Amino acid sequence: MSVSGLFTLNVVVLLLAGCAPRVATSFWKIGTPADSVKEGYKVIYAEGKTRHCYPITEWVSTDEKEDVYHSLHHHGVAAESEQMAYRIYFDKKQTIDPYCKRTPQLELAQSYWYPNDSLLEAGYGDDILRVSGTVGVGSVKYWNGKKQVHIEPVAERSERIVSSQKEKAAVEIAVKGWQVPTAKRSYSDSGQCIDLNVRYTMKAGHRDMRCDVVCSEPIEGLCTGVQTIPAKGGKDTVSIILPNGVLLASWGTDWPVNDSAKYAKETVGLGVFIPKEFAGDLVHDKQNNLCILNSQITNHKSQMCATAHFYLTCCGATKENHPVAKTAEEWIAYLKKWVKGLK
Repeated sequence: MSVSGLFTLNVVVLLLAGCAPRVATSFWKIGTPADSVKEGYKVIYAEGKTRHCYPITEWVSTDEKEDVYHSLHHHGVAAESEQMAYRIYFDKKQTIDPYCKRTPQLELAQSYWYPNDSLLEAGYGDDILRVSGTVGVGSVKYWNGKKQVHIEPVAERSERIVSSQKEKAAVEIAVKGWQVPTAKRSYSDSGQCIDLNVRYTMKAGHRDMRCDVVCSEPIEGLCTGVQTIPAKGGKDTVSIILPNGVLLASWGTDWPVNDSAKYAKETVGLGVFIPKEFAGDLVHDKQNNLCILNSQITNHKSQMCATAHFYLTCCGATKENHPVAKTAEEWIAYLKKWVKGLK
């Protein structure tokens, strides 16, 4: 079946179910039973624990030793369409981790990222990729000349839901006072720290997201890309230079989590497209296929900033009932068509 045919099939499934394409967001703080008075409070069982959670729209941390990662249910803010869900880890990694849908539907309001056995039997999706310390798919990292490294240390780190409407949602991770390891500044030498804002936007009916990056000043070394699958030893990772930009693709099979007894291996396709004006050098290390981001000086909110944007997408070949690709070759073909429709 063609790529357009698969997309049409997914839309038909939604219409037959009486659903128009939608998106949603998910952001939960772990509290105590005393938080039962808070609006939206839920008792959630996940990762072998019972959690008392309530929804939030933003978290700001000014203490790098604060364990925000374990203070948040599913470890960060998330956005989902009927096709895919993505969460952003709230820590130095800031990694994008995908959750794939078996059937096209919104699920996080029921599964909270961790579907139980009953939901899995009912056809719910699940986490499909073990990202570990990699770039995952479309995370923003830093290239130190030898390998990708995380965004640290920082004076302040935050995540928030920017907007959440039926047709489009945006989530964001931002840092202030990032001490870039070896940044070479071409616009301003007035400071030693950088503010970095990364926004991911998802539309209804889509499995992909757009990423917009804003830096307080240009730096050399900001990068994005795709991990190898598995993270150690993956081989089906390619870089394709197209007339309008650079396409990074990865395909492979691995356990989605460390629990190899309960979970089966998943075959996953990852893709990132960087438009030509923002695509710099292609680099790689043992776990990642990356592209350096070339930012442009623009007037952003009445302030001169360095900006760039790119796109990311994912496919769960063994998880989805009707995957857009079942082989690495089909995935590359899908990505080339996907790129032509990006705006």
